[in-house]
Amino acid sequence: MPKPRSQRLFDWRAAAIYIAAVVVAGAGLFAWDHAYQARVSGPLLRPEDIAKSLVEGFVGTGTVQASTLDRSGTLTIKVKDVVTDKSKTPAQNRELVSREGSQAVERVLGLVTFKQIVVQVVRDGKVLATVRGKPGAKPETEFAPEFK
Repeated sequence: MPKPRSQRLFDWRAAAIYIAAVVVAGAGLFAWDHAYQARVSGPLLRPEDIAKSLVEGFVGTGTVQASTLDRSGTLTIKVKDVVTDKSKTPAQNRELVSREGSQAVERVLGLVTFKQIVVQVVRDGKVLATVRGKPGAKPETEFAPEFK
């Protein structure tokens, strides 16, 4: 006489197939979401690139010659002079360069935090003025000796 089959609560094979299907579907959803988030967020910009974009938006496209961020948190930006004019007096030119650099520093510090920002206004390869700014402080301008 054959042994009676014991009654099972459920078929283990069907449960294993269901669990495997849930795991595969979950992994697929996770991979899809990760790829979607990476595509939507786009490439991450470095802080100096953001600052360069802000300054170019204020001064003019193509005016930023270089932007570097050192390990101490100081951002240095070299900006081509676009405000001085031979028809203006030296005092007027100094005021224009000083305001241009100060406003560039304030604009960057308003959106991106750095320990210090140094904006060098350059004409024909020579630094006309250096504007230094720190968060919470008014920017200070130093002029080159030949520009005074």
